[in-house]
Amino acid sequence: MGAIRINQMGYRTDSTKQVVYVGEASNFLIFDVEKDQLVLEGDLKTHGVDEASKDIVCTGDFSSLKEPGNYCICIGKEVSPIFTISDKQPQVCTDALLKAFYYQRCGEKLSKEHAGEWHHDVCHLQPSYLFHPEAEDLLKNNPQALEKIDTSGGWHDAGDYGRYTVAAAKAVADLLLAYEHYKEAFTSNLDIPESNLPGADILHEVKVELDFLLKMQRKSDGAAYSKVTTRYFPGMIMPEEDTDPLFIFDVSSPATADFAATMAMAARVYKEFDASYANRLLDASIKAYEWLEKHPEPMLFKNPPNMNSGEYGDVSDIDERYWAAGELYRTTGEEKYHSDFLKYYAQVEDKFTLGWSDVGGYGSIAYLLSEQELDTKIYEALKIDWITYAEILKQRSSKDGYGITLSLDDYIWGSTMVLLNQSMHLIIANRLKESKEYDYVIERNWDYLFGMNPMDISYVSGLGEQAIMAPHHRPSAADGVKEPVPGLVSGGPNAGLQDDAAKEYCQGQPPAKCFIDHVESYATNEITIYWNSPAVYVGAYLCYR
Repeated sequence: MGAIRINQMGYRTDSTKQVVYVGEASNFLIFDVEKDQLVLEGDLKTHGVDEASKDIVCTGDFSSLKEPGNYCICIGKEVSPIFTISDKQPQVCTDALLKAFYYQRCGEKLSKEHAGEWHHDVCHLQPSYLFHPEAEDLLKNNPQALEKIDTSGGWHDAGDYGRYTVAAAKAVADLLLAYEHYKEAFTSNLDIPESNLPGADILHEVKVELDFLLKMQRKSDGAAYSKVTTRYFPGMIMPEEDTDPLFIFDVSSPATADFAATMAMAARVYKEFDASYANRLLDASIKAYEWLEKHPEPMLFKNPPNMNSGEYGDVSDIDERYWAAGELYRTTGEEKYHSDFLKYYAQVEDKFTLGWSDVGGYGSIAYLLSEQELDTKIYEALKIDWITYAEILKQRSSKDGYGITLSLDDYIWGSTMVLLNQSMHLIIANRLKESKEYDYVIERNWDYLFGMNPMDISYVSGLGEQAIMAPHHRPSAADGVKEPVPGLVSGGPNAGLQDDAAKEYCQGQPPAKCFIDHVESYATNEITIYWNSPAVYVGAYLCYR
């Protein structure tokens, strides 16, 4: 582990640029590695002890270096990894982060043509059995008594092969927002099977998940099923080797509301390209919302007994209903959704979180960015509160040794998602203020993801000289390829130490160092679609801000 911490993927020419040095020093030198020439000398500013890592750090600014090229930084006898200054840097990262969704596809063969050495055979095409308390006995003795549902397609959620409605909703929402806000960032050919079709590849990729989600809607009444998984997490095997029976699990009000919100968003986005498909999405959204109206009491999902796969449970559905009403009002302009949104506004405690269980932030974004007629008082209150939290994040960044927005309490399971969600919040605040006030903080968070952090590691596979190599990701572990599937965002430091590997290697470490690049550390080094999705949003912003 080196003492010089930088964004290993580099910087845009016009971005602010920071180096962090662990130790005490007074200056830094930057060399053009191709010309073997000193191009900049700068002073280091002593920060002192970084609370989250307990590192004694100095920081240096080299924003004045704008010439495209490849560089390294020298401080004393330490030499940094080589990094690039190029306006293409965020685009390279964003394309890789988005292409990762292709590698997570379920129900289809990933060919060598598009997946390269990470190709694999088709998987999980068998129908799912609607879960029944006596499912195992029925499978053995009377399988025809179990209802079968086609659940093929979509994305594997994480390092395992489950597929979950609420997790999918966050991932799809982030990607749709990225496209709505920064279309110019999505003109690249990602080399996916649909790249030769009209339209942006991000829309082709998101449609893969939307088509799966449509299968998760119960045809009889519009409610959405919670998840599709096997009964137990599979071993570290390839997806085509995971042939245990699949089960589809009961409907819930959070899943149904998330479904309604996501479909309403998608209908708005896809209307320009495929009106028929957009109408289908909107019809599905409205039908799900009608079910919510008929079932005003929360119906929360819990794993059945002896079920060892992800639960994605919840304690409330008010934030999900808030989001669904907000998206349907923004898409349709119908007053009943506006009335419901205002009702839920008064009940939602957290109106800013952009998680999979707390989705109030998405409802707020839907209202703040809506073109429909709004309640002025509610709009202004939301805007003020949104910007107030952005200011809190900005102040937190100014006190952090690495310039990031994570608090000590934010080093939890999926801390990189927390960081990226905070970046999304700051980007939305920029939009509301019609400024770039928070760009410096957004850029520091981005730098952290790619190596400017206490672990001196890029938390994105394949991106950076010292990127993660052993994510808790079954295809990466089982495919016989040395390099992991590229573009996957690791969960990052997690002070909870909820797995044996983390307990063995990270015990006693400060929060920002509770990370181990180990395939068995699912609590620090797993991947998920909804950790990649906010990264795509942030990357898209940095491409063409």
